[in-house]
Amino acid sequence: MNKTIIAGAILAAGAGAVIMSQQDSTPSYNVLDYIPADTPLFAAQLEPFPLKNYIASAPRIIDPNEQQASDENAASTQPGASFLLSLIKSYEAGLTDADLLVKTFGLPDDVRAYFYTLGLLPVFKIEIANEQAFWDLLDKAELDSGFSHKAVKLQTISYRAYAISDPTDPVNAEVIVAIDKGLLTITFNSAHNEETLLASALGLTKAEHSIADSGKVEQIIKQHNFQQASVGFIDHVELIKGLTTQDGNQLATQLSTMQQKLGTGGYLEQIRTEQCASELATIAANWPRTVAGYTQLDITAKESTIGFSTVVESNNQVILNALTALRGFIPKYTSDVHNNVLAMGLGLDSSEFSHTLNTVWRDLQTPAFSCQPLAEIQTQISQSGDVVGMAGMSANFTNGLQGVSAGLLDYSISKKGNKAQLDSLDALFTISADTPEQLFNSAKMFLPALQHVQLTSGGEPIALNTIIPIPPEMKIDPKVAIKGNHLVIYSGDKGEKVANALASESLSKNGLFDLSFDFKKMVTPIITATELAGEEIPEEAMFLTEYDARMQLSIDTNQEGLIFKSEVNNKAPK
Repeated sequence: MNKTIIAGAILAAGAGAVIMSQQDSTPSYNVLDYIPADTPLFAAQLEPFPLKNYIASAPRIIDPNEQQASDENAASTQPGASFLLSLIKSYEAGLTDADLLVKTFGLPDDVRAYFYTLGLLPVFKIEIANEQAFWDLLDKAELDSGFSHKAVKLQTISYRAYAISDPTDPVNAEVIVAIDKGLLTITFNSAHNEETLLASALGLTKAEHSIADSGKVEQIIKQHNFQQASVGFIDHVELIKGLTTQDGNQLATQLSTMQQKLGTGGYLEQIRTEQCASELATIAANWPRTVAGYTQLDITAKESTIGFSTVVESNNQVILNALTALRGFIPKYTSDVHNNVLAMGLGLDSSEFSHTLNTVWRDLQTPAFSCQPLAEIQTQISQSGDVVGMAGMSANFTNGLQGVSAGLLDYSISKKGNKAQLDSLDALFTISADTPEQLFNSAKMFLPALQHVQLTSGGEPIALNTIIPIPPEMKIDPKVAIKGNHLVIYSGDKGEKVANALASESLSKNGLFDLSFDFKKMVTPIITATELAGEEIPEEAMFLTEYDARMQLSIDTNQEGLIFKSEVNNKAPK
């Protein structure tokens, strides 16, 4: 397991993956004025993100041994890779010390940042508090690696250009690093880029039609109830326009120019036809954007909680109505991230399953496309009709089912001889249905062991080991019962408490999928058991015991589109 990647993902999720920036009340320089409204990809932080406190609240997940390995790798690689590894080493060191990271990289404690594209060209900007500290960081990496830059000036801005292509390559690809107006800019340049494009990336030329003027950012925040702190999007309409037209937007113009210079078309030529342009534009209009933003942002040096929502927008009411009808019931305990080890719930109205499958299957074949790549996809969908029919028929056996869920609430492990043994298990498995008694009685036809078992709502629980023999060394005594609209198998005092609480939870269509887990609670007993058994613990696993974090993930749908939500809670090491 690569801890560097995990660390980077965590930091990006909190501070850089999808962030937006709101300028001061009287800004002299608004980055949004330099971003074209037709940008296909945008992410920024409208309010300063408390980077220093977030890093302080995050678990320590970098160890000295991995940093030493980075040093050894840097010494044995090419200069460009050594340069990058030197920067990664500084980054890793900063993840264990918030003060060190902001000092080394010259960042402010609370930072604003932007990521967007000028057609194909990616541009990243982040606020810098100490310009010299950042240049010193790059100088040190150059000294460590022997990789050097070229000093260049464009109009009023001096920047560093780091070559990333072979000197004989006519493309002449470079990474551009510049600091101006308190902002660090990292972008790319090549022989294919016009000088005006680099000038736009460096903030020298305002966009003719900017995202600031379009009102797009404010509209997304209002429509999806995101916090003002952040917003991001992938514009599917602009992407399709760029791929299927000659000059419909900046992306299209750049691709056309590259096509002329390189003399190749390939797949691009297949979809740059009148039929494909029209049909793909229709699809994009039905699924116009993927948008994202914060729904919660509570960060201190001791604890942080970040809520994040991603919505795949849709105007296809046929599919949205079908998916909405499919939603089922998910119990409350599946989202109780602070009291569970691991819990998961699948909401599914089985009476709507067949109808939803057939509705989506038919919609994907309507209208019949003449664009060759789309027609081929439709042919494959059409040929899957038998599978769709069989899946729909199988749902009839579970008519009345509204959801399935399971939770591991707690467990403990100890040593017995030279082996680890399970001492306790608090868990439950739930089937939620309109009439769970009927569902249970239907199961008797397939499971002879259940023939003489009688369960009724509110009746006494039955020990599962009277139905299915359970080895005594497992030290568990699970019970099966019907609690209201829920058929429950549970174990342990905590499992019983949650099972009893289900009796008061009436069925409602409240979701499609929910998952919550606690890293530390999951990993610590397992590692303890491994140690008790005298087995060696992989170094990559040990750091997880210090990772005091909880996460909740969910998938749902409404009339806006498909919704993916997450919430991460971190606590600083004690």
